[in-house]
Amino acid sequence: MTSVALAAENRTEKGKTGVNKVRARGLCPAVVYGPGTEPLHVSIDPKVFLKLVATAGENALIDLAVPGSAGAKKVIVREIQYKPLKQMPIHVDFYLVNLDRTIEIKVPLELVGIPVAVAQKAGTLTQAVHELHVECLPTAIPSSITADVSGLALGHALHVRDLVLPAGVTVLDSPDQTVAAVAGLQAETVTAAAATEVAEPEVIRERKPAEEKK
Repeated sequence: MTSVALAAENRTEKGKTGVNKVRARGLCPAVVYGPGTEPLHVSIDPKVFLKLVATAGENALIDLAVPGSAGAKKVIVREIQYKPLKQMPIHVDFYLVNLDRTIEIKVPLELVGIPVAVAQKAGTLTQAVHELHVECLPTAIPSSITADVSGLALGHALHVRDLVLPAGVTVLDSPDQTVAAVAGLQAETVTAAAATEVAEPEVIRERKPAEEKK
């Protein structure tokens, strides 16, 4: 994986009032942290960041340029907080990585191909896992992992152990975990009907004070 560049500014404003001032200037507050280092508070251009994520993906290896730092900092995105109802980031957590040490990260799982039963409208494909927990070097982080389900027969399932992984990537999820399955339409109808028959009435409970505050 090749890294992508992103510029940042040092940030002295902290706390709710401080970050609101940063946002008022059209910037997004962010923090850089990692093992053995003090957190570094910075700000970034949210529009530039969104463009980077759209082109390189959220798991991209980033060269974060910070004024006063000796060279760019190698980071990955750990968390993005978005403004409610809008796809505009309001805070980003960057994790400082060592290129010689493996890290654990979640990677999207994409299904490719169409099973014969699905193409013939005799069954449906269900994806049970949408991301995988993997371990690899920062330079080997895949943007996604693909699973070919075109050969998946009716009534069969694909498991984690069946996946073909990129070089240097190890999946930490259980090998027996089901990734995708093809079920017959008749079986699904019977199951749905049975579930309706045994469904219990909904229990409405009063919210706790703590829940009301959320």
